[in-house]
Amino acid sequence: MTSKPEILLWLDGNRGRYLPRDFACSFANRRDVSGISSRDWRTLQAGPDHDWYWEAWDNVCDHAKVSLNDVTYTVYMDGDCWLIPEGMQWDDGQKCFTWPDNEMEDI
Repeated sequence: MTSKPEILLWLDGNRGRYLPRDFACSFANRRDVSGISSRDWRTLQAGPDHDWYWEAWDNVCDHAKVSLNDVTYTVYMDGDCWLIPEGMQWDDGQKCFTWPDNEMEDI
């Protein structure tokens, strides 16, 4: 049985309005992240005083894919910045991301 990857806390919310900038600066190898334009990278690195900063961050949360250790993640922010393994889904009952129940696939 293969274990499924876990959610990763990437950056805590104590960074406040600088969290998106710190996200952009946290990747020495940008090849690990796809779905972000070079303009959005530059905008995030410029910091929260840039006119399009929050729009660039919305683009990251909506479109970025982060590849780490053979796992692809999406970006989710709820105050903290999380990396969510692709395939996990939001569970309203548990108020968190969970792996879908695959019992029916075995039938």
